[in-house]
Amino acid sequence: MTLGDILNGAFSVIRNNPRTTVGLSLVVMAIASIVSSVGFSGYMSDYGIFLDQAMNDPASVDPEDPLPFSAWSIIALYGGTLLSYAGTVLITGLLTAVIGMAVLGRKLNPSQAWAAVKGRIGAVVGLALLQLLIFFGLTLVITVVGLVGLFLGIFLAASGSEAVGVAVIIAAVVLGFGGGIALAAWIYVRIYFAMPVVVLERLGVGGALARSWRLTQGSWWRVFGIVLLATVLIGFVGSLLSTPFSIVAVIPSFAAPGETWAAVVAGAVIYVGEVLVSSVTAPFTVGVATLLYVDLRMRREGLDLRLHEAALAGYEAGPEIYLPEPRT
Repeated sequence: MTLGDILNGAFSVIRNNPRTTVGLSLVVMAIASIVSSVGFSGYMSDYGIFLDQAMNDPASVDPEDPLPFSAWSIIALYGGTLLSYAGTVLITGLLTAVIGMAVLGRKLNPSQAWAAVKGRIGAVVGLALLQLLIFFGLTLVITVVGLVGLFLGIFLAASGSEAVGVAVIIAAVVLGFGGGIALAAWIYVRIYFAMPVVVLERLGVGGALARSWRLTQGSWWRVFGIVLLATVLIGFVGSLLSTPFSIVAVIPSFAAPGETWAAVVAGAVIYVGEVLVSSVTAPFTVGVATLLYVDLRMRREGLDLRLHEAALAGYEAGPEIYLPEPRT
């Protein structure tokens, strides 16, 4: 498949089965985003009270006081973010099955999608957590290495070795942060297909990571280019859709700072915006990943030939067609 085939295919799956692709995303994200929206309402309420106090009685505001946000709003906001991430993980697993079956000409409804994935939920969640830990650890290492180099350069410059210090600072930024970002991108692409492997090939977490690593061998640049383009496109569409909601959400807090209704309205607007944006971007994101996975298997393993042979034999290919053939 060409780049156009993959992007058009992702749009086509959404267009041909909106009830399952968009509908599932709406339902799951509507549930998963409730807590973060409540937290945002509390956050905006606290900020509105602080802003009202600062405008009406500036002397009462102590600059040494911590940020004027209650513990519950912070916990709800960040805890809700984790729940939203969990919802995204669930949607990714469900839509991977939907799109994988769409390639075979099968149109799954929401209950069929759940039946196809429910036995893999543990592996889906485990994979998502492991990927999160991998990139968290990588980010931590990159930050530490970059900061150590930065402080070392500052120390050398302050000690009189200005040229050496500047060189170390530049090296820390370029090699530490720049090299770290490049390494993160390389690893991201190498394990990009682990989720389709978990759902469609029904492998465990470790096996899925290893399988994705093998699939992307020799195809890194192509996969990277398509994923980068799709990410930019999704980011643009997401920003275009979410910006009006973000603008509208802050208006009540400025119009009536400190008022409970203003915070509730702001939270409700953000909630609606987040759910709608996710319902559009999630199916396309998963569609690109799944179709690119199918394309790689066609190129490297002759999956298209297996589908052709099944058609010639009058056999309607099902999910078992994705199971990898024994390695010899």
